Amino acid sequence: MSYHDQMFELMRQRELLLARCDAQRAEIAALVPQWEGPLRIADRVVAGINYLRHHPVILGVLVAALAIVQRRGWWGWAKRGFVLWQGYRAFRNSRSKLAV
Repeated sequence: MSYHDQMFELMRQRELLLARCDAQRAEIAALVPQWEGPLRIADRVVAGINYLRHHPVILGVLVAALAIVQRRGWWGWAKRGFVLWQGYRAFRNSRSKLAV
């Protein structure tokens, strides 16, 4: 095989590899929108963990609150939270209707 034949073969292989890279880039670009939401949630979780690492007092307060809530029962707190959430939504909706 001559030098020119070897160079031609290398250039052909290079073109095939470049085409393969382009196809893989297109495939990744198609997958990115599907993973954007879950990755955003994972980033928030990691940011929250890092925040709690840098603020151990807040973590202590959360653990204490969890201990109090467990002793009093989850169901009662869940009902109170749901009622508060419904009240907030009703307030927000009525306020937005008044603004229009």
